[in-house]
Amino acid sequence: MKFPAEFRLPRDILQAPPVSGHLLGILPLDGRFSLSVGTGRMALATALDSLPPSRMSGRAWLPSLCCASLALPLLRRGFEVRFYSSPDEISSSGTAPGDLFLYIHFCGFPNRAAERVLEALPAEKRPIIVEDCAHALFTPGVGTFGDFVLYSFRKLLPVPDGALLLSRIPLKTELEPPLEAFISAKTLGMISGSRELLLRGEELLDGDSAVRAPSEAGRFILERTEWVSIPGARRNNCRLLAGLLGIPLPSGRDAVPLGLPVRTEKGGAELERRLRAAGFEPPLSWELPPGVPQARSGKVVILPCDERMEENSLNQLSAIYLEWKASQPLYQGG
Repeated sequence: MKFPAEFRLPRDILQAPPVSGHLLGILPLDGRFSLSVGTGRMALATALDSLPPSRMSGRAWLPSLCCASLALPLLRRGFEVRFYSSPDEISSSGTAPGDLFLYIHFCGFPNRAAERVLEALPAEKRPIIVEDCAHALFTPGVGTFGDFVLYSFRKLLPVPDGALLLSRIPLKTELEPPLEAFISAKTLGMISGSRELLLRGEELLDGDSAVRAPSEAGRFILERTEWVSIPGARRNNCRLLAGLLGIPLPSGRDAVPLGLPVRTEKGGAELERRLRAAGFEPPLSWELPPGVPQARSGKVVILPCDERMEENSLNQLSAIYLEWKASQPLYQGG
């Protein structure tokens, strides 16, 4: 696999000195309450546990295109989870002040459409807003809108865990110790490239409902990760790839992308198969959350454009996509 979704750790990382400034310096902390936790889903769980029960209706809204793990903290706390497929549904969905509404800066591109609709809601319909910046760690101009803001370090950096929660209200700070079996499997998987270990780590995480502190291993590796050049390289690669494919970039000129999303009405699984066969692993390949009708979500394939890729790899990737596109009945003759 040339470009796996999981980043490889250099074998000498444990002997390396700290190499760059602290990542928190680029995030919009601006005096809000903050808490470091193990993962993004743990950050969401902490937000839920920090809200007084009297403020919550017990109903939550998630985008129909989201990671299934986002629903788990809500379902475990007895929430009724509903899904929306477009920000335009917000104003007609009957949201209420006690509802929880989560929106995502998908693939790192600012979701201004959701923010505009939410901002226009009258006070009596404004829900509790969770802004998910897990894909947008390096994207400027996000992370200031929500009542709660979720960041995850492991989507864009070679760390086993690490996430940050920002809040406008005081946070519950009682955390369990890190899940060492998960941390060990992920760290060893990133060093060895073992897919079995990486999958084992995710299975351990999926089976764990505790809200945990970030690990010392994650902090140690983060301090030794050269991330300063990542935003520019990802931004440039995404622009080059979009140009090769002849498709417009999503909104957000300064966005630092997790990948380039392309919507496929049919044949998305075949496109992903072709990418993997050539050594390109999509950075996201989500299963639908429980309760989402298949037709509402469609299929979005995320093309990698990370900082490891050079021009020849982007050319190869674009050739795979264009060949797949030409094979689809929708495009034949066009």
